[in-house]
Amino acid sequence: MAKKKKEQIILGSPLIPNAGVRAWYSKELNALVSGMDERTRREVLEIFRTVAKKGGSVESQERILLNKLRQYYGDLFKRKAKELAQSMVSKQNRSVSAALRATITGFAGEGAFVPVKTNTITGQVLQDFKAAVSQNVNLIRSLHSQYFERIEGAVFRAIIDRQGQGYLRDELLKYGADSKRRARNIARDQSHKAYEALSRSRMEQAGIQYWQWEHGGGTKTVRHYHILDVSKGGLNHSVHKIGEKAFDPTKGIQRGILPGELPFCTCRMRPVIKFD
Repeated sequence: MAKKKKEQIILGSPLIPNAGVRAWYSKELNALVSGMDERTRREVLEIFRTVAKKGGSVESQERILLNKLRQYYGDLFKRKAKELAQSMVSKQNRSVSAALRATITGFAGEGAFVPVKTNTITGQVLQDFKAAVSQNVNLIRSLHSQYFERIEGAVFRAIIDRQGQGYLRDELLKYGADSKRRARNIARDQSHKAYEALSRSRMEQAGIQYWQWEHGGGTKTVRHYHILDVSKGGLNHSVHKIGEKAFDPTKGIQRGILPGELPFCTCRMRPVIKFD
């Protein structure tokens, strides 16, 4: 009986997201939210102080102010959301292209001609590019809408329930901090998701047929089966076909997942050439 040949694989360099893109995106989103929060908090508290002293209608004046601010920042976030989302995804696309070209050069050998195009945005790459932009536009705009829903609630509770200025100030500070934290989380999670989505479609475009799961390093949300080696029942170092997902061992039913798919997952793909 003939022996079964041992499967051989050649690993390419891991496609590692550019930390600079995430830092830039986080800074831009934080600046956008901070500007909205600082102005809103300042003007809301100013009306609460001055109008109340004069015996005027605090509620009507706050309503006018909040409607004006909601409209102004709604227009600003709508414009900036598209601009920032497209810029972030474009930066990640260029980063993926450079990393993939380097790994293909490594497969072919230093100095070898690499005919594969790694920067063309067509087919699945284009679909993933557009999907990432759309997702980020929606998330950025939701920062504005959720912020004002919470701020308006706090303002009218302070007035109607007579909670007072101290209560309102504390609520505004809390909601502002929450929005900034959410902006940072969006930047961290979505910049990685965009990179991974483009990595998958670009590898397929380049004709690479397999990928390896690689744990992305320590975070506060490390999942044990992502870092656990495949030889021990985990996902780390497992090899899969392009277009196929890895099996999630924590679920009782078949469920496929990909690196970066779950919230704040920092795992990534590594191109693989496989010989049977």
